[in-house]
Formats: sequence, C-alpha cells, structure tokens
Amino acid sequence: MTPATWTPDDEAERLYGRYKRALETERELKDPVREQAALDLKSGASVTQLAKLTGMTPEVFRRIARAEGVERKREPTVGREVEAKRAKGPEESS
Repeated sequence: MTPATWTPDDEAERLYGRYKRALETERELKDPVREQAALDLKSGASVTQLAKLTGMTPEVFRRIARAEGVERKREPTVGREVEAKRAKGPEESS
C-alpha cells in the first residue's frame, strides 16, 4: 500500500481526531491559562500548586513568574545562580 492509497481504519481515525481536538483545545487555552497563572503567582500561588492543577511542569510557572517579576518564595537550589554562588566561595557569598 502506498501513501496515496492508504486510509486509516475507523478506530485510528477516531484516535487521530481526538488528538487533533485536544491540540486545538490546548492552543485555545494556552494564553488564558498563562494570564491567569501570572495573576495567581502575583497573588501568592506557588509554582508547585499551579503545576499540580494543570499537569504542566513547575518550570513553566517559574518562567512565567520570572517574566512577571514575581518574587521568589525560596532561593534556587540548582542552576546558574547557585553555581555562581558556589564559585565565589562561602566567605564571598554572604
């Protein structure tokens, strides 16, 4: 069978259709969810709380918080800033 003659069976067509609708819904909700997350982060919600509510990763909400200038609830434990502090040494980072 060539690509020009292939057609999906009914089950595959339903599955692909469901997936396409889910993607369309995600695209439709992406901006409103990000806007709401920005408001909620400014109001005191944690990135972990929002991640649990949405199924997205906490990093998505960390990035939104940084972009919105939301103060951190705790110091970072990994990443560039932590590595820079380690490189300075204990007496210089205080």
